[in-house]
Amino acid sequence: MKKLALITTIALASLTLAACGNNNSNDKTTNSTSSKAEKAINKTSKKESKTSGVPTDADHKWFFKDDIFYAGNETMALKSSEIRDGAEEGTKVLVLHTTILNNSKKEQDPSNFYMVIHAKQKTDTSNIDLNPGTLAIDENGNSPLQAEQDNLNNALLPGKKVDAILMFTLKNTNPVTIEFSNADFSKLGTKTYKIE
Repeated sequence: MKKLALITTIALASLTLAACGNNNSNDKTTNSTSSKAEKAINKTSKKESKTSGVPTDADHKWFFKDDIFYAGNETMALKSSEIRDGAEEGTKVLVLHTTILNNSKKEQDPSNFYMVIHAKQKTDTSNIDLNPGTLAIDENGNSPLQAEQDNLNNALLPGKKVDAILMFTLKNTNPVTIEFSNADFSKLGTKTYKIE
């Protein structure tokens, strides 16, 4: 039942993000596929300066380049990554720390990024899609990254920016490839995280 509710929520969010994005083909912004590998550890990033040339309105073609995912109404900058304990005993979760900017003139739902960002990890037989993750809570019943989790699920006001996280439950210690797609679900680029 929980999986059915999650699939339904993801499908509705996907339609919302796709409907709100403008995939203007007259723009000169590139959508070439890019790929990069990185170790999944908690670290600070020096990517802030790379956002200077990124559009701050919703009227450009979507792209993923240099850890920046421009998706029309919203832009996500990847900052760092880490592995944390999952809510289910014995599980691990890949946590992607991001900054999300609302480029539109309306409130946006940052969690819609789950519709166009997918994590894949190879098993012995397949390259499988990873499910969104849930973190283990502390002894007081609190999530260690609650503020960033809330930012992903709260309505983001026009022109505002928040720190948020994406989380994926790992199946093993193989590398995880994150795929970034446009509103038509065509792959724009990838980034690979080594799990150690």
